[in-house]
Amino acid sequence: MSLLASVLIVSFNDEGLIADCLSSVLDQQLPRNAFEVIVVDNASQDRTVSVIREEFPSVKLVESDVNLGYPAGMNRALQEASAPRIVMLSSDTVVPREWLAALLAPMEADPSAKVTHGAMLIPGDPGFATGVASRQRPDWAYYHDLSRLGLVVPHRISTAAAPVPTLHVAGASAALDLSILPELGGYMLDGDFFLDCDEIDLGLRVNSLGYKVLAVPAAAYYHLHPFNTAASLSRRMAKRLLRLERNKALAFYKSMHSLELLACMPILLIGGALKPMVYADRFPRARMLLAILGLGVFVWLGFLQAALAYFPRYREKRQIALRNRRQPSFWLLKQLLRRPALSNAHG
Repeated sequence: MSLLASVLIVSFNDEGLIADCLSSVLDQQLPRNAFEVIVVDNASQDRTVSVIREEFPSVKLVESDVNLGYPAGMNRALQEASAPRIVMLSSDTVVPREWLAALLAPMEADPSAKVTHGAMLIPGDPGFATGVASRQRPDWAYYHDLSRLGLVVPHRISTAAAPVPTLHVAGASAALDLSILPELGGYMLDGDFFLDCDEIDLGLRVNSLGYKVLAVPAAAYYHLHPFNTAASLSRRMAKRLLRLERNKALAFYKSMHSLELLACMPILLIGGALKPMVYADRFPRARMLLAILGLGVFVWLGFLQAALAYFPRYREKRQIALRNRRQPSFWLLKQLLRRPALSNAHG
């Protein structure tokens, strides 16, 4: 049987997570010879590599001498892939047995669908703990998409529902048809991002080409350590928030014409600070206000850093994206404005 997909995983100090992830990936309803699993380890300092070698000999392991970051690590794994479609999966996930078949099915049914991504449950969601233990597909999960405010927000949906077109790609579990790689500029994820918003960038670039990006509720999975603004602020978190906001600005810069980006700036600069409202149930009101004000500082600093120091570096990538773009002027801005402002799906 020819390979249907290459499942790519990037690990970094994941000795407590990688076994559960790989065990679930290798136990799929699809025949084992229908897919391969490739792990790029980003110079872990714990026993991650030993766990993979000793417990999962069928997994192809690539060891990096340095921490490449998530997108560059995925691009490195792509170099080892043999299938026509790849599946990106975070190492801190557990997937049901139906997951891979469900993720690939929409691309088999619709040639214009070139990216699919799953719906997720995270800690605190009903049924999360029992679902992780049983690896059963949940009845409900949350797919993510960009909102009118330029935020990535969750939407609660039945896992029996049909796929939903999105602008965003949930990079923790996403499939890509490699036939469009040349149109994407020859690269999958932007390795210069290091971490965060590479999936927004991919979703915008694929949509701009005129292809479908679909959230697939049936491809539900469990994400053990998602990133959100409910986390307490630390020096490390502050650095990541700045990078996240900078990368988000870069993602929109790469996929928008100048006037469209200018018109979108109020959305990015004002709406970006309202992310804590998506998780309003996890914040006391006073703390939520402080979080909004604090995040607003990172939104503005990130955008300024992107505009002053990074836009010139990304000019060539932007030119490629805009040259290949098939959508009309202001298409992306119009798509954002058609979406809800917030989706407090966890409330």
